[in-house]
Amino acid sequence: MVDSVTWLLATGNAGKIKELRRLLAEYPVSVKGLSDYGLKGDAPETGETFIHNAKQKATYYKERVNVPVLADDSGLEIDALQGRPGVHSAYFGNLTTAEERNAYTLDLLKGVPPERRTARFRCMAVFFDGARWFQHDGTVEGWIAEAPRGDGGFGYDPLFLLAPEGPGLAEIDAVEKNKISHRGKAFRGLLADLAEAGVLPR
Repeated sequence: MVDSVTWLLATGNAGKIKELRRLLAEYPVSVKGLSDYGLKGDAPETGETFIHNAKQKATYYKERVNVPVLADDSGLEIDALQGRPGVHSAYFGNLTTAEERNAYTLDLLKGVPPERRTARFRCMAVFFDGARWFQHDGTVEGWIAEAPRGDGGFGYDPLFLLAPEGPGLAEIDAVEKNKISHRGKAFRGLLADLAEAGVLPR
């Protein structure tokens, strides 16, 4: 039997923690969040790419804990907005809540027809144990709804349709979402890479 190891998920977002713990459930890994270490989500995110921000977060928190760190950076890229909000998704429009950012995003897309509302969620996930880096990305293509749909998920999920008529990402159950989501793809790929390298027991 493989001894359990502890990893830090570098997030204070309860939705992300729950989602990623579900992905890691089959592995002998005890997953901790920032609050378990008395840490705040105050890592710098000054990069212009998802990989830069993810590595910045992982490095910042690895300096503060003695366990390996999993970190990610992700965002929504909307073609009609020239790829915005992108790496600025978490504070798009300098707004505080997801509801405000969603309303702001829909306002920017007023009058844009359905066929031009194409978008994608992109995620870059990284693992850093103080010596070795592993990284994997994940993408899910879709469309932006004309109004929020569903009450599942978090962030921009209520705006994101998997097909022009739906369903929306916030309308499917968590198991299905993990199979297709950008974060699910990125972290499943990362875990497979870690298992292949012998860092994570299968």
